This record gives sequence, C-alpha cells and structure tokens, in this order.
Amino acid sequence: MNLFARCLLAALVSVLLISPAFAHKPPAQPVVIVAGIYENFTVGKTSGDLEGMRVVIVPAGGGYYAIVQVAQGGAEDPKPELVPAEVKGKTVTFAVGDEKYSGTASPNGLTLKTASGETQMLKRKACSSYFK
Repeated sequence: MNLFARCLLAALVSVLLISPAFAHKPPAQPVVIVAGIYENFTVGKTSGDLEGMRVVIVPAGGGYYAIVQVAQGGAEDPKPELVPAEVKGKTVTFAVGDEKYSGTASPNGLTLKTASGETQMLKRKACSSYFK
C-alpha cells in the first residue's frame, strides 16, 4: 500500500472515531404539557369557608378550554365556568368575566397573573382528583 492510501485510511479512521465524541448533545429540556388540573383551594381555619382557585385546561375542538372555579368564601365548590383558553408553548391566557389571567405551566403547577398584577401559584393535581 502506498503512502497516500495509508494516510487517507488513517484520516478516515480518525474521523469516524472522533466524530461521535463531538456529537454530544446537551440534555433535553423537560416537555411541559399545559393541559391538566391546577388548584390552590384551602379551607379557612376559623370560618371553614373555601378559598382559592381551580383551573382545568383541556384540549378540545382544535384549541384549548379552561374550566375555572374561583372560591371567595362559602361552604361549597363554586360554580365552574368554561372559557376558551389560548396556549402557546408553556403559556396560557384566558378570561373569566372581566378578569383576565395569564400564566406559565411547569411540571409542578401553574403560575397565574391577573391583569392587576396579582400572582398566585396553583399546584398541579392528578387528573383522577378532578372527580373526587
């Protein structure tokens, strides 16, 4: 084998052995699925009233909808309202009556912000918890 063929063969083998080392990919970011159940309901210690919010985001009809319950005191679950929701990546926006909400979903929950700037964290719940 002549010198040129040996050099070419050595270069080819080197490229094949080294290229996988440079092909290291950074770890993938976890995929966040926005659809789910989020809530922060609490029962008042002295009054026994239900306070907080529940948002259920469901994909349907080529878009998303939010089932929203806002508890501001009372003994029973508040009436749910079904509203259209806009989902882009990890963000969601929807309006209930005159109140507009925007939020960011994570594996742990949904951070919601009102138009007036108030922020609250709704914890992600198991889907089976919705009908309990």
